[in-house]
Amino acid sequence: MINQKRYLVTTANEETWKFHQPIIFLGEWCCLYDRKHKWQGLDAIIAKPYGLDSLNRDSDFYNAKSLEEKFFDKFCKLLNYHHNEEYSNRFWQILIGHWFRKTINMLLNRINTLSSCLKNYKISGCSFYKANISKLASLDEASFEKNCGDDIWNNILFSQIIKFFEIDFPIEYIEEKKKISDSSKLLKNNLSIKRKFLKWCCFNYNKISKKFLRKNDAFILNSYLPLKSEIKLEIALKQLPQIWVFQREQIKLPVSLNDYDISTRKKLKNSFIINSDSYIENIICSLVFDLLPVCYLEGFKNLGKVAQNQPWPDQPRFIFTSNNYYADEIFKFWCALKVEQGFKYYVGQHGNKYGIVKNFSPQIEEITSDKFITWGFKKKLPQYIPAFVLKNAGVRKRNYNPKGGLLLIEQHLPHRIETWDTDYEFKEYFNDQKKFTKLLHKDPKNSLTIRLHGGYKLFRWNEEKRWFDFDPKLKLDYGNTNIKKLISNNRLIVHSYNSTGTLETLSQNIPTLIFWQNGFDTIENNSIPYFQQLMEVGIVHLSPESVAKKVNDNWDDVEKWWNHKNLQIVRKNFCDHFARSSVNSISELKKILLQ
Repeated sequence: MINQKRYLVTTANEETWKFHQPIIFLGEWCCLYDRKHKWQGLDAIIAKPYGLDSLNRDSDFYNAKSLEEKFFDKFCKLLNYHHNEEYSNRFWQILIGHWFRKTINMLLNRINTLSSCLKNYKISGCSFYKANISKLASLDEASFEKNCGDDIWNNILFSQIIKFFEIDFPIEYIEEKKKISDSSKLLKNNLSIKRKFLKWCCFNYNKISKKFLRKNDAFILNSYLPLKSEIKLEIALKQLPQIWVFQREQIKLPVSLNDYDISTRKKLKNSFIINSDSYIENIICSLVFDLLPVCYLEGFKNLGKVAQNQPWPDQPRFIFTSNNYYADEIFKFWCALKVEQGFKYYVGQHGNKYGIVKNFSPQIEEITSDKFITWGFKKKLPQYIPAFVLKNAGVRKRNYNPKGGLLLIEQHLPHRIETWDTDYEFKEYFNDQKKFTKLLHKDPKNSLTIRLHGGYKLFRWNEEKRWFDFDPKLKLDYGNTNIKKLISNNRLIVHSYNSTGTLETLSQNIPTLIFWQNGFDTIENNSIPYFQQLMEVGIVHLSPESVAKKVNDNWDDVEKWWNHKNLQIVRKNFCDHFARSSVNSISELKKILLQ
């Protein structure tokens, strides 16, 4: 333990800091880049990050899984009792499963982060806001996820967690000077004129198409297929295309944070609390009903009414989505009801983590669906049906420019809902990006475009300023340019993390480089050989030095390297397993959905 006492700071909100005494920041999230003039001159250190090593991640994954299995059934029974219902656990998994799992992971992170700090450092004091416990409740799953990054929300949460620890330092409680940010209001991108016109056309088309809706039509919403392919699929199913995605955007959630009922939550909380030998279990059971979004409790009846009043098929042939199983409360409620009635529920793969990333599967959508349609791989769960990259269905092969530039595709700062310290990990990730660009030779560097993630402004990590402070001559794309257009202007695409984009460019046979942190520690054991083969032919790299050398060595003739026979064999083998293409995609998908 470090002997010098320091004042504990848990968030970036400077109202809780002590500027004239030694302090310890609980994590990187406390030190905002655009406020460094406030913290750089302080006598301050940052606590050691929690949970980053492979053994720790594995242990926390299995611990979280065990806690979910232990408490979810009891949680569902209490909700059924309160709502006077008899819904199955599968109903509740579809509706609240993602939120419940994220809550377990998030609480494990907050509890272990605080515990590690108190164990390894001497603390002189800490400041928390005077706040009603109701401030921890979110409106829905999406706003919960946003709140996990909110300074005041986290400060209040830590104030509740620390009550379970034996401490020997004073706690100061201060008044709020600013309201908790309304995290339910997500940042919206400005729509292009073309997109607005498309929405207008589809909205008016839906007015007509709904008149021809049959009660047993298949319900297809956000299938991840391109719009034209989704329309073709509905026609192949002999039904008039409805394009529900545009109609769905008009429906508002019928609940408000003002509906919060503290007495009801207290009763449920008391019924859920246990007396365990594990302080982690005690904290989770004490807080989970305080964190439960309003739409699942006080707004449950209204949510159900709106869901059941949607003009969606009453007896759907099947339900198919690749997106709305996550954070779409109205769809989830409607879908869960239909599943209770015996109708089939199919989910398409969304993203690259399934079958590739360690400690990821099975996700809620995998275990609750009757069929889980993958992009090529087959696993042990009976739900798995191998198909193809849904996003590429019916899409002409993307072009790239053999004489074009270099495109570096960036990740955004993750939401703070993992068991480990994602802020520290992202700082290391960004340092690797800077190393990569610094090591590039003159020609590729002058041709470089750094593509920021479209959602980077949702976070306060200041990528733009960090990049320009590092090198003011760099060219940034702010996530607004069509990615297909960007790719078509470049000769080589560098994915800076293990992303969905890697599967898309590899399946389209576009010159691709990939590099990430942590070696193969985050890859499933069965999938490692495929990535080792990609590494042997120079596609996958595990350091910025290695990938920069590959760019420099092959810049003058990328196509010669990319079209090498061995590389193409490995690429095809990888894609056959993880990123298949299909010549007859609609016919193939129709067969999967109907069999």
